[in-house]
Amino acid sequence: MDRELLESGLERIGIPYSADSIDRIAAYVSEIMLFNPTYKLVGDKDPDEIIIRHVLDSAAAYPAFMSHTLPGSVIADLGSGAGFPGIVLSILMPDRHFVLVERMRRRAQFLSLAIARTGIKNAECDERDLKEEKRVFDAVTARAFHPLYDIAEDVLGVIGPSSVSLFYKGQRQNAVSELDVLRGAGYSFDAEVLDLKVPYLDERRTLCVLANWTQDR
Repeated sequence: MDRELLESGLERIGIPYSADSIDRIAAYVSEIMLFNPTYKLVGDKDPDEIIIRHVLDSAAAYPAFMSHTLPGSVIADLGSGAGFPGIVLSILMPDRHFVLVERMRRRAQFLSLAIARTGIKNAECDERDLKEEKRVFDAVTARAFHPLYDIAEDVLGVIGPSSVSLFYKGQRQNAVSELDVLRGAGYSFDAEVLDLKVPYLDERRTLCVLANWTQDR
């Protein structure tokens, strides 16, 4: 793994990091490279592509998480998969706690192993379907998960009145379209669509930030 690529990417986003956090991310990427052939965690096989398309892509929302969550917040990563963005953000934000909700056993096993191997103390894996989750979180996030209108009812079951939802999306037009469908389905919320700048990636990325989310009918 190219550590200089990772460090320069984090610097471009404006994220403070330590040698320890770089070591943990490097260990995490090594675990992905080791288990990817068997578990099919990500489509990319080159470690530098994993850094750009997954690690830095996850890290790009760091400023938004810092603005919309508080130290001590418990944040759920819904459908965590390979651990993006939950594991990356847990390393970069040690004063928040991340719960990686993942229903697929193989991936949940990988997440638990990755957390142990990297020595992360502020993350845990919760092997269950989102529909079965009983906890209420200060914030929820998801990346490369279902469209918002497909998971809205389940998300409302795990957030409280003051919770914030931060969902990674692609192009702005698609993100806005999802929000329009959500409103048409009877949901109301305060929403902001933020443009994310992912270093070394030309593709468009956005983040939907939702608050005061309720179902009207």
